[in-house]
Amino acid sequence: MIQDRVDNRRVLDALNGLAKRSQDMRPAFQDLGEYFIESTKRRFASKTAPDGSRWADNSDETISRKGRDDPLIGESRRLSNEIHYRPTGTSLEWGSSLDYAGMQQNGGLKAAYPHLWGDIPARPFLGLSNEDEAMALEILQEHLAEPLRDGGS
Repeated sequence: MIQDRVDNRRVLDALNGLAKRSQDMRPAFQDLGEYFIESTKRRFASKTAPDGSRWADNSDETISRKGRDDPLIGESRRLSNEIHYRPTGTSLEWGSSLDYAGMQQNGGLKAAYPHLWGDIPARPFLGLSNEDEAMALEILQEHLAEPLRDGGS
């Protein structure tokens, strides 16, 4: 086997920059978090789950109590407005801390929650669509490729 040693400063600087950048992904996760918040908010406007399926319409009972048919929007719009993210060096979380967010995401049965006036169908708003996945990969690629473009600085 023939071997050769590459001692190219630009290549080494780019590799070192890539290694450093991949140790703390917080900047990439911050960009991802901002994107996921906007993507999640768009789901409320389109009334669709990450997989593209439409949310269930409100029941007649809900419409009569609310006076309109607006699944998940509500009077305060809190659920659609209170989506947050938390990046660390190694992970990203995003979602809502509102008590009823899980009920809206996963649904619930009146039998389990007697205070409800009926069953609540799941209306998933958190998750990755195909478009989100493509954008996440693009954002990650941009962050990891940056040291290669600028010589590792």
